[in-house]
Amino acid sequence: MNEVLVMPRPLAIRILHAAQIAAPEAIRGVVGARGGEPRAFHPGRDAVAGDETLWARLWSHPQAAAVPAASELRDGELSLVVSLNTKGVLEMRAWRLSGGAAQEQVLKIRD
Repeated sequence: MNEVLVMPRPLAIRILHAAQIAAPEAIRGVVGARGGEPRAFHPGRDAVAGDETLWARLWSHPQAAAVPAASELRDGELSLVVSLNTKGVLEMRAWRLSGGAAQEQVLKIRD
């Protein structure tokens, strides 16, 4: 059963803004958490700060769907993919590799 993942709206806006201003280039980075809550986006990094745990790895796909490439997934880790390939709407989807298959996770944005 997939868990419902919750991200604070200010963090989601920061991630989507970073993807938008980097276009047409892609971005990547990590989302750090404290107490299990996603708190910070670290663009261009592969690791979180010392007092954080890894919540997700993130990639943007400026001209493709928000579906991860096989190379973007690590077994058991959460991956976020941002797509700019939509008309007027930015899209962010969550994925987890399980048993060799990418499974989409429910991602909700909270105020």
